[in-house]
Amino acid sequence: MEILKAENIYKRFGEVAVLDDLSVSYEKGQIYGLVGENGAGKTTLFNCMLGQLNYDGTVERKDDVTIGFMLAESFFYSLITGREHIEFCLKAKGCRIDNAEIQRINEYFELPLNRYASGYSTGMKKKLDFMSLLLQKNDLMILDEPFNGVDLKGVINMRKLIREARDEGRTVIISSHQIASLHEICDKIDFLCNHKIMKRFVDESVEEIEQSILNII
Repeated sequence: MEILKAENIYKRFGEVAVLDDLSVSYEKGQIYGLVGENGAGKTTLFNCMLGQLNYDGTVERKDDVTIGFMLAESFFYSLITGREHIEFCLKAKGCRIDNAEIQRINEYFELPLNRYASGYSTGMKKKLDFMSLLLQKNDLMILDEPFNGVDLKGVINMRKLIREARDEGRTVIISSHQIASLHEICDKIDFLCNHKIMKRFVDESVEEIEQSILNII
């Protein structure tokens, strides 16, 4: 079942075209990867789909589909603990605070939730952002470079929890420069180049994807 579709998306910043007649769709219960060079427009596409930027074209989703977005750069208010940040995110989404579920998820990451989140390392901040989003149980999760700065164990556990979300019927979109990392977890990988989705990979090997991208670039 299709839960979100973007059609003929155009986005310019002044004279610079970022997205040009881009179309893409996403189905329920799938993990999608999004790869592209620096400045290709991955984050811009996400912001258009979320309605945070003006654009030409159409983005369609059902009214009851909830979306959560994990930014590439983490931000935390000062003097707020990791637990308070999670509770703030849950309340903002109208979600019930389930302490047992918070504890279950944090068993994967072992974050010091009683410490100020602004003092966390980069990887710890990423894990906290991911936890907060995961606990909201949105129908669609958009993760912008979620693995950057995260240690190996953290990445493995994030992948495990993303698969768990997929198995619960949720949809996940992940942007990353690491094709191999996406290949290990994604059902489909989209290549953004020349301002549009140039190709969607489904069953290709990492080597085939890399060669195809090189041929396009």
